[in-house]
Amino acid sequence: MQRITRDKLTPVFDHRTPPVARVQPGETFVVETEDSRGGRTRVPEHTTPEYLLAMRKKGYHGNPVTGPIFVEGAHPGDTLAVHILEQECDTLGYTGYWPFLFGLTDLFDKPATTLHRIEDGFFYFNDEIRIPVRPMIGTIGVAPPLEAIASGGMGKHAGNLDTPEIRAGSTIYLPVFVEGALLCLGDCHALQSDGEIGSVEMRSVVTLRCEVMAGRSPAMNWPRIETPDMLVTVAVSRPLEEALNFALRDMILWLEESYGMSRHDAYTLIGVAGHARPGQAQVGLYSMRCLMPKEYLPKRS
Repeated sequence: MQRITRDKLTPVFDHRTPPVARVQPGETFVVETEDSRGGRTRVPEHTTPEYLLAMRKKGYHGNPVTGPIFVEGAHPGDTLAVHILEQECDTLGYTGYWPFLFGLTDLFDKPATTLHRIEDGFFYFNDEIRIPVRPMIGTIGVAPPLEAIASGGMGKHAGNLDTPEIRAGSTIYLPVFVEGALLCLGDCHALQSDGEIGSVEMRSVVTLRCEVMAGRSPAMNWPRIETPDMLVTVAVSRPLEEALNFALRDMILWLEESYGMSRHDAYTLIGVAGHARPGQAQVGLYSMRCLMPKEYLPKRS
């Protein structure tokens, strides 16, 4: 099985970046990811406020992603279905914050980072508190058609969506803009709150399989996610409520197209059975997702 190692990193989604690997549709492959700081804060002496401030002052590329990965047979105008088969947690994770996030400089005067162990399916917050892990992929996407977008950014190509439903057992549907799609992923979390108030950042090993779907639905304006029990649309914008409007609109159109529902019925059903939740609300652009439980949907038309 092909394994793409975490030394093959890029800080951007860019069609000019040469692919580090090529995969066939239907091929199962493994991707190693680095943590969101490129492995720079994995020892205690690199977690002090002084080190963190110096690192930020010097400049570093956050959320590096492994790739790009050329998917054979993917052409502009197609849809890339990325099936996430498995995700392994590292044994070391970190939590932390920068005071400017969420405007908390009056509460915190220094950045913070704390190392934690991850073991036997649990994140150990301290000696008394342990939490079952919910591993997810924070950043995943394809190359946009023209511009280069930092891996910490977002757009219709996806990117730093920080959507907890992008996890093992799920499929994310991405628009293909360039030959081979040029898939990249990284910024994995053992745990994350809605809105990414915080997360457990970690290295990870992800097993994937890609499928190329000819063409793209005109109703699909943003990436889509399908879990075993949920449909999820995710969109990005600023302010946050505009991202929600886009995600809601795409969910209405998805139910109309795939389930034969009228737009009226789709909207009102989403309103009583669905959910709206933030993905990444730390720094704009922001991501919002609309979730619709499959159990309340009619049979596919």
